Amino acid sequence: MHHINLIEKLQKAAENLTVSDVIPLLTAEGSLQDALFEVAREVRHKAGQDDVVLRGVVEVSNDCRKNCDYCAMRAANKELERYSLEAHDIIYLATKVKEAGIGIIFLQGGQNPETDRILEEVMPIIRNDLGLNILLCLGERPKKTYEKYFRLGAGSYIIKYETSDPEFYNHITHGQLAKRLQCIDWIRESGMKVGTGNIVGLPGQSLESLANDILFGLRLSPDFISASPFIPNSNTPLQDYPKGSANLTLNTIAILRIIMKTPLIPSVSALESVFPEGQTVGLNAGANVITVNFTPKETRDLYRIYSEKRFVVSLDHALKTIERAGLQIREPAFNCYRTATN
Repeated sequence: MHHINLIEKLQKAAENLTVSDVIPLLTAEGSLQDALFEVAREVRHKAGQDDVVLRGVVEVSNDCRKNCDYCAMRAANKELERYSLEAHDIIYLATKVKEAGIGIIFLQGGQNPETDRILEEVMPIIRNDLGLNILLCLGERPKKTYEKYFRLGAGSYIIKYETSDPEFYNHITHGQLAKRLQCIDWIRESGMKVGTGNIVGLPGQSLESLANDILFGLRLSPDFISASPFIPNSNTPLQDYPKGSANLTLNTIAILRIIMKTPLIPSVSALESVFPEGQTVGLNAGANVITVNFTPKETRDLYRIYSEKRFVVSLDHALKTIERAGLQIREPAFNCYRTATN
């Protein structure tokens, strides 16, 4: 009964939660997990967030200057063939996103300022001519770059904190968490919505650290937040470690939904790698976003964000997943914003 009371506390007093409140729910199984997921769905329904948002991802470049231990796109990986899509390729793929009836294009790439030249060319066309909403995930950039992205038509930006523990963050990414958080502030100040989140099951991560990640996410008040299971990646220092726990990831999604209520929360493709019909279960745990992959196969296989055998989400898979969860797609909003020159 104590644990059921903790679920009630999640709902009613999120700002007063402690790590010891969160850990029993993080490890929930069986009937307690069923109750957790049920409350997450109730909260999502009351928040008007039941309809699933589809977004189409185009992975524009696998060239990255960072050296995160979990990612095969790390700069130190000399085995990986690098690519960057040309402007005409990105615009063509954006038309495919629109033809699929999806209103959000998600331009994702490694942390590499060289990408900006092409983005400056394609973003106004995607925004003004195609009427698509633009979501970016391109890493840490200077404040003025985020401001430029907003002027070019980007409405939102994802930059994950990965872990809320500064020492662990430094150990796993060889970067500074403070820099990451500074970027979150700059993105918000630029006018863009902010997405963030963590990785569940990183080698050396404790339950206390994961519980802190959830409370940290709550304090950041993002517009979107995600939890992705760790997937070991070839040609990385962490390639021989086990995958992150499906249960811990799903419980994180449910807890985030209950304490934060309204954010968009993706059921990430990596869930399919750790659990049968993992994305359906993710929706059942309170998620409400699925990302469909539009990257051409020859470059998609080089975008090693999870692993070379990553699960690639097709439109058909996304639609079947949403149907299995008993949910519907949120109608996309095209042309909801145009520049004054049009």
